[in-house]
Amino acid sequence: MASAAENDDEARPAHDDADAAYGEALVLAELAPRELWSRVALIVGLCVGGGFLASGIYDYTHVGRPKGLAANLSLGVGAALVPATLALLLTLRGKSRDRRRLIELYGVADQRGKSEQALRGRRAGWMTVCVLALCLALIFLAGGLGQAFSSDPYEEPDPTVYGALLAWGAIMTAAGCAGIAKARRFRPNGSAIGGSSAQPRLMRSSARLAPGAGLYTRLGSRPAAPHRLSPRLHARIERLSEPAAVALATAVTLVGCGLAAATMLVPRYVGGGRPLFWVLMVLTGGYLFCLLMELTHYGPRRRYLLLVIFAGIALMPISAYGYSTSVLLERGEWVHVEVTAVHHHAKGGPTCDLRPSGKGGAVSDDDLDISCDGNEAGDALWVYADPRGEAAPLRSQPTGLTGFFVGWGITSGVLVSCAVGAALYGHRRRRELGLNTRDTTETTEGNR
Repeated sequence: MASAAENDDEARPAHDDADAAYGEALVLAELAPRELWSRVALIVGLCVGGGFLASGIYDYTHVGRPKGLAANLSLGVGAALVPATLALLLTLRGKSRDRRRLIELYGVADQRGKSEQALRGRRAGWMTVCVLALCLALIFLAGGLGQAFSSDPYEEPDPTVYGALLAWGAIMTAAGCAGIAKARRFRPNGSAIGGSSAQPRLMRSSARLAPGAGLYTRLGSRPAAPHRLSPRLHARIERLSEPAAVALATAVTLVGCGLAAATMLVPRYVGGGRPLFWVLMVLTGGYLFCLLMELTHYGPRRRYLLLVIFAGIALMPISAYGYSTSVLLERGEWVHVEVTAVHHHAKGGPTCDLRPSGKGGAVSDDDLDISCDGNEAGDALWVYADPRGEAAPLRSQPTGLTGFFVGWGITSGVLVSCAVGAALYGHRRRRELGLNTRDTTETTEGNR
């Protein structure tokens, strides 16, 4: 009997090592380059399918567009690509979920040498591609929101065009955030979540000792936040009660919304023009990014964070629209111009290059452009332009800032609601995990 027990004790380390090696292979397979590029190809296919659908719908809903084979082909290709790519993406997601469950079951070894280098390289590849996806999402969302809030009556916002851009932005944002979460989930040196063997048990015990490990399980590690630069401020935030956390989240979010409003209002009433506008725009973008990191640190719930990303990005074009409209309201005047060239685009209406003819008001910019329809080179037009050239000209005089205030109000409401939700969720999770130092202190004093 003693010899059998000794044999079991000798075999157990070898068995644990084999499980950890298998878990390590699963981690490398989860971040394999073919997994990354297959997802990239499917996401591109999904966007292309959405573009074909939008193209077919555009042809059938606009007068003068061809409605024959080209439109039918666009609709057919889009209707085939979108569900096919979605089904394949769901299949890949299911396989990835199964691998993660096996990784949790078997655990992973402490990576060293080539294994650590391979894992770092694969994580870097995933992070690079995901950051590029988020940059594309910003471009698509800004373009879609810019067209959606266009106020030119001669070129009405087209739901097909800006809807496709917004859909692309949403797809890229979701893909980028999901990829970053996957890359952060698996870190070198045994930081992945372990399972049932000896090594996973050791990893779980160390995770229990690490503050906030249970709160940031889905993120892979504790995210960075500006307040962590000050240990005293970090300790105070850890001691916040639920009403104080909600009040703080509401206050800091309202400051960001106020910065977006100031981006439109301050250059108009204080002065500074376009340079001050861009300074405030950069300041607002940086503040909203810090706000996102703070909410991620305190209440990491995906639905709130995605809405914060969308609302924060939406504030940028809304502020730009409000600024240009306010400039035209303040000092815009009618200018007589001549069409020098007409540019016809594959989708959307044509644009015209303009040159002031000397009648009406004078503008500092002799090279203007505007959306136009039915005009030809040599035609004479009247446009409402800014003499200093800080705002794009319009075919009609703007009547007010109602569109800006409505868009700003809706976006600010979404941001504040998400911040409150993140604070409530984060405080509840911290209380469940015993991370709220205020609750811990009160419990200790009550026991005494």
